[in-house]
Amino acid sequence: MTKQSIFPNSLVKELRMDQWFWLAAIIVGLISCFYGYPLFRILLIAAGLIYGYMLGQILASASHPGLSLALGIVLAVILAVFAYPLWSIGVVLVGAALGFFLLHFVGAALNATPAVIVLLGALGALIFGVLFYFIKDLLVIVATAFNGAALFVFGLGGYIPALTFGGGQANVLDLVVMVVVGGLGFALQFSMFRHRRTYSTPSVS
Repeated sequence: MTKQSIFPNSLVKELRMDQWFWLAAIIVGLISCFYGYPLFRILLIAAGLIYGYMLGQILASASHPGLSLALGIVLAVILAVFAYPLWSIGVVLVGAALGFFLLHFVGAALNATPAVIVLLGALGALIFGVLFYFIKDLLVIVATAFNGAALFVFGLGGYIPALTFGGGQANVLDLVVMVVVGGLGFALQFSMFRHRRTYSTPSVS
C-alpha cells in the first residue's frame, strides 16, 4: 500500500519557488522597514537576493524561475562582497536600487511605455546613488525603511491580487501602501537611531 503524504497535493503545488520568495520578501521587508539600520549589511545581502529575483521576473518569462533565482544569487553575492569591506559602495548600491525601483513603480503606475519606465528607473538609481554617497547614515534609515516597505508590498502582492505588481490601479495602490508603511518605518527608526553614525565612519577602501 502506497503511503500518502500528510500534505494535500494542492498545497504542495502551491508552494512554488515564487511563493517562497513572496514570503521571504514579506519577512525581510518588515525587518528592514522597522529595524533595518543596525542590520543594514546583513539585510543588504538578503535584499539583493530578492531584488535580483524580482529583476529576473521583469526580464524573463514567469516560466523561467531558474533564471530569476540565478540573477538573485548573483546580485546577493555582489552585495555580499561590498557589504562588509566597502561600506560606501554598499550604501550607494542600496540607494541606487531604491531609486530604480521607486521610479520604476511610478512609471508603471502612470502606464508609461517600457522604455520610459527603464529610463525613469535609471534616473532614480543615479540620483539616489549620489545622494546616498554623501548623506550615509540618514539615508541608510531612509533606504532600509522604504526598501523594506517595497519588499513587503511585493511579497503581499503574491497573496493579495489588489497589490499584485501590474498595470494601472494596482500599482497606484502599491505606491500608497509603500509610502505609508515606509513612512512609519522611517519614523520609528529615526526615533531610535538618529544619533548613531555607524556608516559615516571612514572605511578603508
